[in-house]
Amino acid sequence: MKLELNQSELMLIKEALTDLQSQILYGHHLVGLGTKTDTIIDILNKVSESTKPKVKKKLSNKEYMFSFEEGGWNTVWAKTKKGAIKAALKEYKSCDGLTVRVDSVHKATESGLKTAMNLFY
Repeated sequence: MKLELNQSELMLIKEALTDLQSQILYGHHLVGLGTKTDTIIDILNKVSESTKPKVKKKLSNKEYMFSFEEGGWNTVWAKTKKGAIKAALKEYKSCDGLTVRVDSVHKATESGLKTAMNLFY
């Protein structure tokens, strides 16, 4: 069984289990002391793990190079390779005579750009 709880419900459960654990430890419930305490600790650990704030990885724009079927190359800026392909196709969609080679899209490197720029000299 998979149980879906929001943050406030998880915090309420955590608080209730902590209170219950305190009552058990201070002798209010002597029957099943070990089992209850172990179970509460296990549940508290799971709840604590699920209430940790999730840190999203922030992606930055990177330069991607690509070639055209007809020859030549260019670059676009995007966060991912998939985004770079989308951006290149969009940018050159209306350019007659220029077809982006999707399989050529890759992160630009300093040496790769330098080599490509040599074509202009």
